[in-house]
Amino acid sequence: MQNLTVRLEMVFEQIKKAAGDKAGLRIIDVGSDHGYLAVRCLDEGIAGSVICTEIHDAPAKRSAQALEDAGYKANSDVFVTDGLTGVPLKVGDIVVIAGMGGLNIIDILTRALKDNGSSVFEKVTFVLQPQKSVELVRQYLSGSGFCFVDETVCCDRDIFYNCMRAGYNGVMSHITNEEACYGPVLLKKYNNGDMGVKDYFAHLNDIYKIRQRSNPIVKSALKERQKNDSK
Repeated sequence: MQNLTVRLEMVFEQIKKAAGDKAGLRIIDVGSDHGYLAVRCLDEGIAGSVICTEIHDAPAKRSAQALEDAGYKANSDVFVTDGLTGVPLKVGDIVVIAGMGGLNIIDILTRALKDNGSSVFEKVTFVLQPQKSVELVRQYLSGSGFCFVDETVCCDRDIFYNCMRAGYNGVMSHITNEEACYGPVLLKKYNNGDMGVKDYFAHLNDIYKIRQRSNPIVKSALKERQKNDSK
């Protein structure tokens, strides 16, 4: 079985939850880098087939080689492309975009929605793990017709990461700055006493105290969080 880092293990767990009891799904890993996540999905029978995309040749070759070495050449395709460009989505797909900046994730989703249409998006699950600009990703999702299904956090080599699972229903909504910066799902878990989320929020508070000087969204979120946390 393919071993994964703590961060990718968290992403994999969200894929498993998205798959549920369904087998043989198609999983698309955007920015697959080394292909390990795709290999793991095939190892555990969650995926019947995988697609890996990379914008550069070198990481695409690494993913292709990893899949071939694991015996999955016939179950996989690797494309050198920008995001999901040229990869039509299908009903039941699980799209994974992990390990890249939030603005890149927003751009990929925006173009994919335009290319595929809302009727397909409504039947696709998205597993997203932004490395930065998380608040912008959450604002984009809520304002563009996505809904938050779940979100988890982990600490990998002293660095905190979050991973969200989202669906699409076409209903645009508004989230507060606090929800954008801390996450609507994570706020509920925090209020229910989730210790991992509490550690993550403490980490965010330290970062936001610095970022609030130049970021009005963060400043508002931090003020709101401190108010709600004191209730």
